[in-house]
Amino acid sequence: MNIKNLIRSTGLALLFSTAMAHAADAPPTHDRTLYEAVQVARQMMASKDIYDRILAAGALSDVGDTKALEVLQRCLTVDDTVVQRSAIDTLITATHPNSIDLLFKTASERPEVLALMAESLASVPRDDMGELLVKALHQESDFVKRHALQALVRARGADESVELQKLLAEPKSSNVIKAYASYALLAEGHKEMGKDFVKAATSGNADIREVAAVALGLVDSKDARSALKQLAKEKDTRVALAAVASHAGLGDEDSQGRIIQTIGYGTPMEATVMAGALKRLPPKMALQLTQALIGCCKLKGDAATRVLESWGFINADATSVYAWGLNHAEADVRMQTIWMIGQRKDANAIPLLKPFLTDEDPGIRGMAAWSIIHMNGGQYVEGIET
Repeated sequence: MNIKNLIRSTGLALLFSTAMAHAADAPPTHDRTLYEAVQVARQMMASKDIYDRILAAGALSDVGDTKALEVLQRCLTVDDTVVQRSAIDTLITATHPNSIDLLFKTASERPEVLALMAESLASVPRDDMGELLVKALHQESDFVKRHALQALVRARGADESVELQKLLAEPKSSNVIKAYASYALLAEGHKEMGKDFVKAATSGNADIREVAAVALGLVDSKDARSALKQLAKEKDTRVALAAVASHAGLGDEDSQGRIIQTIGYGTPMEATVMAGALKRLPPKMALQLTQALIGCCKLKGDAATRVLESWGFINADATSVYAWGLNHAEADVRMQTIWMIGQRKDANAIPLLKPFLTDEDPGIRGMAAWSIIHMNGGQYVEGIET
């Protein structure tokens, strides 16, 4: 079966057990699952592995555990960027107000934490971080500004037009930063920016062409499609892959086929980048392509986990994705699926997660606890665990 037929096929949903299908349709849990998850998280707090402790602290912070927040606060200030980033990523996904307060407080005191937060928010956006991202726009580093602008593009409901216009008018702003600012404005609804990106597609600067390749996915015009077709032929891989994803999102079937080909059979780097672009596609299309991939290819490693990362933000029925990911041979893929369910806050899928609370892999146990608590932490009442 060729790629286009895979896309068009209506029988691509995965076959999975009747029990799992019923579990996915079940109502939110009313048993002791939440309390079991809290108990697992508390056990994980005693782990010798710092990253297990950070994950457990993130889960417990969602039920207002002050000691867990203290652990995360200490991790934000250690002289280890990897540990700092892990704590930041954990807090960014937190739901308890105290967690967000801690992020804002630390970012106001430590510029390096603000920089890491901007980078994390570019991957995992939050709609209530506009104030912090605007602050990041005033940093000297273009690296920080670029990630802050990327985060603003993906923050639903964000309207920072005035700050973005200031950035465009600032003589010291680099052309690349201006391109990202224009992209953020386009995403906010300033359609007049579309023509600028058609012109930017022929820029001599590859970074600007890459921004254009992404931004033109928001411009449904003949000129935009023509520009994307040319950008997709570029030797610069970043530009070409971004253009393919944007062209696919506008309905180009050849580009949709190329997405499947790249994720399923491309180099690890190309597959990972393209998998991350799934979240830019219309949800129905992202589902069709994902099901085609699951049906035709043995996705593994970074490509598989990046597909699941994208599905944390795709507003479509993920039942078949859950079944594929939770039954995957690789522990990292199963763990990413568990994270994805929690990120989507799909409480109907909690019965699918409960068995993983006793998994032999401590990382999977901790992620299952985090996911369940992240979805249902508001129902937790201290003192009735037994």
